[in-house]
Amino acid sequence: MANLSPLSESFMFGVATADHQCEAYDSRYEDIRDVWERRRALTLRGQATDFWNRYTEDIALAKSLGCKAFRFSIAWSRVEPLPGEFNEEAFNHYRQLIETIRSHGMEPIVTLHHFTHPIHVEQRGGLIVDDFPAIYAGYVHEAAKRLGDLVRYWITFNEPSQLIYGYVKPWWERAYFMPPGLPRGASMAQQMNAVGDLMRNLFIAHTRARTIIKELYPDAQVGANPMLLGLPLWLQRLVDLNVTRLRSKEDLIAQGRRFTERALLEKGQVDVVIATLTVTPERGEQVAFSEAYYVAGQIILVKSQSSIQQLQDLDGKKVAVVKSTTAEMSVNRLLSKVGVEIVPEYEEAQRMLDYEQVSAILADDTILLGIVQQNPGQYRLVGNKMTQEPYAAAVVKGDRELLNQVDIAVRQFKESGLWAESFKRHFPGQPLPEPPRLGRRSTLGNITGEAVGQTLVPDKPLPKPLLSRIQNRGHLIVAVKDNVPGFSYRDPKTGEFSGLEIDLARAVARQIFGDESKVIFYPVKSEQRLPLLRSLVQIFEPVAKVVSILSTALTSNWWHLGMAGKLPTFLCPPECVGQQDFVGLDYYWGISNLRIPRIRQLMDAAFGRYGNAPVWSGVLYDMLKFHAKLFPGKEIMIVENGCVDVADHTVKREDYIRQHLLEVQRACHEGVKVKGYFCWGITSNREWGLKFDSNSDFGLYHIELDSDPELKRKPTNAAQTYREIIKKRGV
Repeated sequence: MANLSPLSESFMFGVATADHQCEAYDSRYEDIRDVWERRRALTLRGQATDFWNRYTEDIALAKSLGCKAFRFSIAWSRVEPLPGEFNEEAFNHYRQLIETIRSHGMEPIVTLHHFTHPIHVEQRGGLIVDDFPAIYAGYVHEAAKRLGDLVRYWITFNEPSQLIYGYVKPWWERAYFMPPGLPRGASMAQQMNAVGDLMRNLFIAHTRARTIIKELYPDAQVGANPMLLGLPLWLQRLVDLNVTRLRSKEDLIAQGRRFTERALLEKGQVDVVIATLTVTPERGEQVAFSEAYYVAGQIILVKSQSSIQQLQDLDGKKVAVVKSTTAEMSVNRLLSKVGVEIVPEYEEAQRMLDYEQVSAILADDTILLGIVQQNPGQYRLVGNKMTQEPYAAAVVKGDRELLNQVDIAVRQFKESGLWAESFKRHFPGQPLPEPPRLGRRSTLGNITGEAVGQTLVPDKPLPKPLLSRIQNRGHLIVAVKDNVPGFSYRDPKTGEFSGLEIDLARAVARQIFGDESKVIFYPVKSEQRLPLLRSLVQIFEPVAKVVSILSTALTSNWWHLGMAGKLPTFLCPPECVGQQDFVGLDYYWGISNLRIPRIRQLMDAAFGRYGNAPVWSGVLYDMLKFHAKLFPGKEIMIVENGCVDVADHTVKREDYIRQHLLEVQRACHEGVKVKGYFCWGITSNREWGLKFDSNSDFGLYHIELDSDPELKRKPTNAAQTYREIIKKRGV
């Protein structure tokens, strides 16, 4: 390594931005990501980095690093706000941006589609309808006509390999990772059918775009930058066989079962849990949650005669919480100056309060309201709700069909008026709240009141393991509480169950059997709720994930395989083969071995959870060598590579950049034609709906997006490291 030659003078060091992540939101030019993030209750971009107005500043920062190229993307929704109507003011803005890049002696790299598009495109069916290549071609023609004399390098689709996750959900994920999401209840076969349509459309649209650009400007260089997963090369070759061996879309759909439906090796004691169970990320790792049916909040209960009037009065006193509840998880955060008594059930907490062994109980308001109602005059609530606790039904992960049925039942229960009737009946005298809205739906749904133009192919009959077992048994087993008045309570005299959750359980039975009486209630304590869904074979779940990841076409290097002519023609038509002027790729995270924890880290990172992302720079060298052989003579561009503040517990951003550029230098030293390397990104940005913190900040220049109204750009240690590497043309 010490004897590696410096990178050539023509090597393009660069940085990058993206329109949605950096340009401020403008309601006149809303894109599908804006709708998605709002409906999913994700972090909105807001002002972002205000790149629209401050691009000259960021371009100057890139020049100060010594960069030779600057990558940005065009906001399609700004330049074509209505179908066929193009915004000359927006195009003029991008022309000025390009001229600014060139005036600083840097090459502009233009991305035409960076994970988002106008709402009107989605209203016409989006990326999976037959018309999409023509729709896209119209936009590309206008962009190339107005900007092509200043641009040599074009990227048609940013990370086409990631776009599939707007149409398919792995069995361990509740929601689609990105928009648009298919209509509610889309089955595995419908998801995989849409993925097949998407792959084909992206190849066709890319080919048409390249043809248009090169007809106008023959010297233009056109490519795309799929995301590479970072598996050991020998393993990636095996994974790629999953797609190269396909012969028909039916093969793709059949293969997709491994990714979207887990083989149910386990059989718990109950089918569904509806037991004041709050949705949390930790629980979401263990079970699949339905839509929320109630939003509770933690609050304090004291005896009526207590001297406690506000939360500060609890300092130094003891508070009871129930084991395995969200109150136990959050009491130290909410009430940092109290002593905590953890008890097995609410009856014990109430007894300790009565005997003054504790001064208060912390729990969800729904539970404490029931205690107040049952004991008039004995207790009162203090203060307001301190949290939002969405309650949802839980089922075992992996059976999408059962979850779909539960979701439909929950939705109908809320929307039909039955939810309101149940609440009034079980909480008389209490103000009627609204049922939880669908603010976290994992689909764009109806954007303007009209159905989105996605047409789903009807399913062929397929086995539905757990749902079929329930239907054959003839009844549903639901875990419920029996001591929460108003929600789920069993009368000690009659043994009858009543409450809002009981009514919901009957609604689920009605959805599955057409008969609400076909349900058996299984009383549970708080700590039993999740274990009852599952059996000891849950220990095989990590292995099941790995098998799902490695045994389908979805995690293959399908874009480059298509360009190399190695895909079946139903996915990549022959006329699309070889339609690239350079080989683009994005690489972030990788693993050097098949240890289960490392693979789990890699998949978490692939779905936007970067805090523990695995770092292995050696895979980049292997992939550069591999693609040089796959496309002899073609130049390779590393279009994105970068790191959060600290990845893999110990790797700082500056060390990450140094490690990966060393592998680039090594590959070039051995004759690989790497044309350029683009560090993501020049500044902090809005990372696709994630909250902004050190686990979502990739910026060479740091911006306090949430707290600094001036959005000052502050250099990080990584910026200095990158500057030194560029100056020396190597590590």
